[in-house]
Amino acid sequence: MLRGAAFAALLAAGARMPLAAQSVTPAPLRDGAVTFAMRATTVNDFTGHVPVARAEFQGTDLVNVTGVVEVRVAEMRTGIGLRDAHLRRAMSADSLPLIRFELVGLDIGTTRGDTVAVTYQGHLTIHGVTRTIRVPGWLIVRQPGAEIHTEFPLDMREYGIDPPTRFLGAVRVDPVVGLTVHLVFAN
Repeated sequence: MLRGAAFAALLAAGARMPLAAQSVTPAPLRDGAVTFAMRATTVNDFTGHVPVARAEFQGTDLVNVTGVVEVRVAEMRTGIGLRDAHLRRAMSADSLPLIRFELVGLDIGTTRGDTVAVTYQGHLTIHGVTRTIRVPGWLIVRQPGAEIHTEFPLDMREYGIDPPTRFLGAVRVDPVVGLTVHLVFAN
């Protein structure tokens, strides 16, 4: 799997496809998940997953594509039930049940074959707080549909979430979470 700088270097070495050829046909979500990696003191770091509850996009020219992705906080899983309960409580899952990203645009980067380096622009709402973000990623154009991927850090404190602590503060979760989003739109 190509990641980070190696992927960027590969794309930079490739040819640039004309913007007219960078189009996509909307298709339903076939698969989608968000993975979150968290660091903790005195206990092992852990990774969690949440399936995408809803995702769709509109538009055919990549420069004009918009869309939405939603996940349900109550469906976040880390593999340990008690830790999941602490996570849902910290994120107020009962009163603020959705995490939502509204895609408002793409910055198109280098293209190699059917893979396009992009920067996703949009509004991310977590815990009732909405922030405008720009995150790097890539997409693979499929006809119809697309495969979408991004990895980026997110500071929980920027969304009003206090990182969970347990056992009189001996166990602390780092406020910066590594997020990976992967979506496949296809018939």
